[in-house]
Amino acid sequence: MDRGVAVALAAVIGGVLAAQAPLNSQLGRTVGGLEASVVALGVSFAAALALAALTGGAGGIRRIGEAPLYVAVGGGLNGALYVGSIVWTVRALGAGGLTAVTIAGQLALAIVIDHYGWLGVERSPVTAGKVAGVALLALGTWLVIRD
Repeated sequence: MDRGVAVALAAVIGGVLAAQAPLNSQLGRTVGGLEASVVALGVSFAAALALAALTGGAGGIRRIGEAPLYVAVGGGLNGALYVGSIVWTVRALGAGGLTAVTIAGQLALAIVIDHYGWLGVERSPVTAGKVAGVALLALGTWLVIRD
């Protein structure tokens, strides 16, 4: 995929994700917090399975046993942790605060993952520019959540 297209797509999806926590929290007020997470992840599973079937990718699921266990379950567990937590954290932080804190945490750990080449990513050393970017994001996060 072209880098510019990837940036645009990621930005659009990131924008759409801003609605995820408030939607799940609102559902949680009706059905319960954990139950809302189950519904949200169930819908996600059904949508992903349908998309895989439509694009011919569902057959690859049979090869799950070839992946290390931490790889097979890690992303799903991370998703469940995030979806399960946003039902409550959005109430304390608001959609903007939750998004800012989440992105700051993601970027900080992502830079460490890149630096060490963990989880199969190509190594990309920490630089002064990256540290400055994390610091600026941390400052921006503080400005968003300080009220």
